[in-house]
Amino acid sequence: MTADSSQASEGFVSPAEIFQSFETGAVAAEELEARATGMADQAGHERGAGHFVVGLVTAYFEIVDINHPFFSGAFLGIRNRLVAGGCDLLFCATPPSQLGAPVRAVAVKRTIERGVDGLIVWGLGAGDPQVETILESGVPAAFIDHDPIGVRAGYVMSANVEAMGNVVQHLYENGRRRIAHITGQSNTRPGPDRLLGYRSELTNLGLPTRPEYIEEGDYYHRSGHEATKRLLALPEPPDAITCASDMMAIAAMVAVAEAGLRVPEDIAVTGFDDAPFAATVKPSLTTVRQDAIGLGTAAAEAILRMLAHPDEPPPTTVLPTELVVRESSGPAASATYNSRPGDR
Repeated sequence: MTADSSQASEGFVSPAEIFQSFETGAVAAEELEARATGMADQAGHERGAGHFVVGLVTAYFEIVDINHPFFSGAFLGIRNRLVAGGCDLLFCATPPSQLGAPVRAVAVKRTIERGVDGLIVWGLGAGDPQVETILESGVPAAFIDHDPIGVRAGYVMSANVEAMGNVVQHLYENGRRRIAHITGQSNTRPGPDRLLGYRSELTNLGLPTRPEYIEEGDYYHRSGHEATKRLLALPEPPDAITCASDMMAIAAMVAVAEAGLRVPEDIAVTGFDDAPFAATVKPSLTTVRQDAIGLGTAAAEAILRMLAHPDEPPPTTVLPTELVVRESSGPAASATYNSRPGDR
């Protein structure tokens, strides 16, 4: 029996199989709808403020794909909460690869001009001119993973800095001293925040911040794969790689295996999101559990509260995360180390 067939018989799939599934969009997420519906119906949510039309402005085409491990959860949270509140949802997806293109400005402007009562904004980040258009419109807006300053602008995000700091602390406790990081996109709030958490915890532990150990990714598997190959080619490669998303972490595991190395015996790998495949990949993936449905539900709740109480300050919400420790961050094969700061 081959190693791959043995893993399959145990209910696991290999990193390479999951990596390939990204290409075909075959990642499963069957339980999201039930959980989103349950959260939307929770007692205490804002009700009966009238029939509103809320526009969802996003640069993420992927959220319309119910099988995406993170975007689909947040979308379901938004949709189900608004439906439960008696609202209509107008979807506006702007091209993600053309931040300065006129088509983006036209799409956002058209959404506002259609007379929406509120906006949920996701995927527009620092330096995106459409953010200013939204703020100047005066339409109440709840931003996900971005916190612009505006009279009618609230926001919802995860505790990204703290979360990545906890990841680095965990790796340090398992004897890792050469810890690298593959970032998310720099123009998004989570990318820099997770990088800040990584850097801050290295400083707290007395470990150096090595520029060559920081690679910029884009949350997707291809960038994680290429970034890991560059890290492994360094004269002194890392003994742990923290990734700003689970998709990049799976790709990192593939690159490690392609180099003839093992996870976690040679290199530990961690992700972020706790996608459905994180528990079934072999070795199972240590990651940060981010509440995707909770983010979407909270954003929708923020808009409903802003519409029902226009004179109150816009809501701001930071959701906690949870470090989920699994096999991929275990101790190195030769776990002989001590806990003095800076030991390598």
